[in-house]
Amino acid sequence: ESADPLIGQRVGEYEIRSGLGAGGMGVVYLAHQDSPSREVALKLMRPGAMAPALTRRFEDEAQILGRLQHPGIAQVYGAGRLRGPGGSQPYFAMEYVRGEPLLDYVKSRGLGVPERVALVAAVCDAVQHAHTKGVIHRDLKPANILVTEPENSTRAGTSGGGRTAQPKVLDFGVARVTESDLQRTAQTTVGEIIGTLPYMSPEQVRGDSAEIDTRTDV
Repeated sequence: ESADPLIGQRVGEYEIRSGLGAGGMGVVYLAHQDSPSREVALKLMRPGAMAPALTRRFEDEAQILGRLQHPGIAQVYGAGRLRGPGGSQPYFAMEYVRGEPLLDYVKSRGLGVPERVALVAAVCDAVQHAHTKGVIHRDLKPANILVTEPENSTRAGTSGGGRTAQPKVLDFGVARVTESDLQRTAQTTVGEIIGTLPYMSPEQVRGDSAEIDTRTDV
């Protein structure tokens, strides 16, 4: 982090505090938003990854998240571009989820079968919401699901002041939109493999985008 020149800098109305993670297309930072005053996760595209197709996919992720309003899906707050000497980098700010990856949460809490089923059911509710909005995630896996636990909550699926653990589905970077208004997002090159191999459906492995529908996520 000490070598990252963006730590401590401002991107629009956000002040970058620290790094949270990185992927193939982008880097995610913990940042503070001025108004309203809150912590956010700021996803900034890597300068070296800004091919036109990848840039479009990155920007479409913010558009897709803007369509989805569900407690089980991290919310997007805003988007923009960071101007620099090498051009402009797209970014978007989203809900900062304080939680553990799904498998880590299950292991650290020693959850039994009923509580595990309750978590999976909550994930299914969030994915179903995305499907009703015409969005197919295409990269569902435990690492893309964080579980948050409200204060005073004890175990997932059990009452803790009337509240339960809430899984949050993240990373819609390779999501596919089925409606015509964002049809360009759905265009995947024939033979292009999108997703994470151990969690792919057979049609994803074959690279046949015409066969991919909501069953891929199921």
